[in-house]
Amino acid sequence: MRMFFVFLCLATFTHADATLEAWLERQSSIRSIEVAFQQTRVLPSLKNPVITTGKLTFARPDRIRWELGDPPVSIAVSDGKQLTLIDRRKRTARRLDVDSPQAAHFSLLARDGFRSPAAFRGNFRMIASRTVSGVKQYTLQPLDTKLRAQVPWVFIDIDPASLELRAFEVQLKDKSRIRSVFGKPRINGNLPDRAFEPPLDGITVR
Repeated sequence: MRMFFVFLCLATFTHADATLEAWLERQSSIRSIEVAFQQTRVLPSLKNPVITTGKLTFARPDRIRWELGDPPVSIAVSDGKQLTLIDRRKRTARRLDVDSPQAAHFSLLARDGFRSPAAFRGNFRMIASRTVSGVKQYTLQPLDTKLRAQVPWVFIDIDPASLELRAFEVQLKDKSRIRSVFGKPRINGNLPDRAFEPPLDGITVR
């Protein structure tokens, strides 16, 4: 019985690996993505999680835009080199290098680690996998020590039938967790360049 249990665990782990590999292989065919999401942020200092709707826009090789709220109140825009964080309530913005630890959880999806199976293996260690309601869930650990100091854990959910990313979650160094659950994506649509230009009218950049 014990040997059967070990075999079952190994078989499940191998199948999960195959799903992840197939999803990573698919990334080379994706030029752009637009998708709505619901974000849940859990903070140790708050009793209840903060839930917000938003939109993700992404274009190869490394441009990405996160919008939170409807209309957006928080915007993070990256051109691949610089990340601009905009707080529309305070009418302020700040700029960060995309490789800086402070920008990691915004720019992580656009970085090299998810572009191919080889790139993934050079950037992440897969710690665990499981299946929940037919969706594959993976627990990942960044290999880069500076990144891991800011983002100790990364969690991704992949639908094995469609090979689409269903959820992306990070745990930050302060133990807070940010989980984005995605809807149906629009893939390889034509995106205007202005989608990745930070809207700074009336905004003070600090």
